[in-house]
Amino acid sequence: MKLWISRPALEEIIRLAEQYAPLETGGVLLGWRKGPDRVVAAVVGPGPLALHGRHMFLPDHAWQLTQIDQAFASTGGGLDYLGDWHTHPDGAAELSALDRTTLQKLGRRIMDAVMAIAAPTGEQSWTLAAWRQPRGKWWDRPAAEDCDLVIFDPAPGSPDWMPMIGVSNIE
Repeated sequence: MKLWISRPALEEIIRLAEQYAPLETGGVLLGWRKGPDRVVAAVVGPGPLALHGRHMFLPDHAWQLTQIDQAFASTGGGLDYLGDWHTHPDGAAELSALDRTTLQKLGRRIMDAVMAIAAPTGEQSWTLAAWRQPRGKWWDRPAAEDCDLVIFDPAPGSPDWMPMIGVSNIE
């Protein structure tokens, strides 16, 4: 599966990563499904009551749900929840054991749930990697699979979803 991510969404992830480093942060990925691929058009940040630690992050779940509902309503259902993103400011853009468990739980709730992880690659430089969780049956726990990440610039004249959805990524 390819995970297409708009440059504005990626830039927002990096902005939030730099703002909270050396602590972890994260949020949700919003976009749509296109065949087997996923297209991330916007991201929601951690929320005002999120907890940030050096090796953990707990989102403000209630706030994020409100933001997802608002994005869905303001786009007439054009944007939907695809999965989560978070940072590993002291590590690599790789799934930890806890990340794998979290992604499996997401995969039981939504088809082909996605998790993206951002990690620093040097001075003010970040990389992003992503995985999908095949759904499987209740007795079957398939392993997470790498996504091919494709960064794209929205076409001139196309909607800029970040401000359009009205999400306020509270710092």
